Amino acid sequence: MAPARRILTVVSNRGPIRYGTDDGRRVARRGAGGLVSALRGLIGAHHVTWIACAITAEDHVVAAEQAGTAMREEDAAGNQFRLRFADPDPLDYAAMYRQVANPLLWFIQHRLYGDGVEPDSEAELRAGWAGYRRYNASVAREAAAEAGADAILVHDYQLYLVPRMLREAGVAAPVLHFTHIPWPEPGAWSRLPTDLRDELLEGLLGADIVGFQTRGDAARFLATCADALPGADVDPEAGAVALDGHETRVRHYPISIDPDGFRRVRDAPAALAAHAALVRERPRRLILRVDRSDPSKNSVRAYHAFDRLLERRPDLHGEVGMLALVDPSRLAVPIYAQHLDDIRAAARSVNERHGTRDWLPIDLRIGDNFPLAVAAYREYDVLLVNPIADGMNLISKEAPLLNERDGAVALSVCAGSFEELGAWCVPVEPLDVGQTSAALEQALDLPAAERAIRADGLRRAVEVHDVAAWIADQLDDLARLPEAVR
Repeated sequence: MAPARRILTVVSNRGPIRYGTDDGRRVARRGAGGLVSALRGLIGAHHVTWIACAITAEDHVVAAEQAGTAMREEDAAGNQFRLRFADPDPLDYAAMYRQVANPLLWFIQHRLYGDGVEPDSEAELRAGWAGYRRYNASVAREAAAEAGADAILVHDYQLYLVPRMLREAGVAAPVLHFTHIPWPEPGAWSRLPTDLRDELLEGLLGADIVGFQTRGDAARFLATCADALPGADVDPEAGAVALDGHETRVRHYPISIDPDGFRRVRDAPAALAAHAALVRERPRRLILRVDRSDPSKNSVRAYHAFDRLLERRPDLHGEVGMLALVDPSRLAVPIYAQHLDDIRAAARSVNERHGTRDWLPIDLRIGDNFPLAVAAYREYDVLLVNPIADGMNLISKEAPLLNERDGAVALSVCAGSFEELGAWCVPVEPLDVGQTSAALEQALDLPAAERAIRADGLRRAVEVHDVAAWIADQLDDLARLPEAVR
């Protein structure tokens, strides 16, 4: 029997559709990002109203036309849903995006502070936080206006303050907040003034369920609440935090992918053409990296590790090449723009040291080319995924699903996916360039029989724990909440 269709409100910074214009006519384009892709399955299975922030110029026009009501839309499969835009002040959105969410919260939660990288001055931080707070309030206001939902699903670090704001607005529906990025140890939050840290935690604890990617993330959140909020009753065994008469359950839900959807993408004309071209030009043995140009993804150390491998193993010269696909990310934030320059410089250095007229050690391609990434998933002999920290890392799930060469995966122990996939991977210590180089060598040298066993284990894990299971687990936990909450 199919599960009952529920009335759900989904709240995220980006929505499933963004609007633009073509020859003066409005066009709707598919929204970008892994979060939107993961949540898209909700639209076909439930009655969904999606609250998102107006981002493009045409989004702002649509928001003005909505006049406080949701509009009907449909996804690429023809499934109907309702879309409602929050339209915060552009200065508040800029403060959220450029001062708080990406260079501050992202850096804290991915353990990127240190080595001379510190937050802005406290005055600048507090000014940015005020914008972040107003941005959250504008989104919460639109979500609260959608009465009658069976549940409200709020997503990610841009919207930490929304759950409490919904409660303060009198919303009675159960609220689940899911954090897609890692949650660090309590001490990492010392980078944030204590009153702002407490506001963040109290914002999340307005939810009935706070969800994370891994057991470790959930445990570190509970430890942070115990460390920071003396008035909270924290029960690590039950996974619960009681504050001001409200109990919040703390759970983990490892996000995953839609296997059938990725197979359809693999067989689309653009991906097939990219695959044919890659087969013609690939080196005999291919190491693959696919990532955004984000400091947490650790591209520069990956290239240094490959450099050390080539120094140690001259027999690999001309035999092995690294295809590095880098999607430019958040270039409006200065530290991200600088990091992209660092990526280019590191790859160029390796190529100058080892390259020949007929062999380019690192084939660095910068740009958003999803068909090529999907084609490369099929062809790698070793996939290197070495983030400093990652909530999950869906590339480590997407690529093994589609790979056709029993490719080995060298996976960071600090990726959330290591909890699920580590048994079939070669472990990588991401800050240790020497160990990463050794892991690459081990992955390249695995016997064929062992490669096949590991590749089969990875595929099976992804097939069983797919995105539908991720969504179902959250909805089941919401349904099990006490009647007084629901």
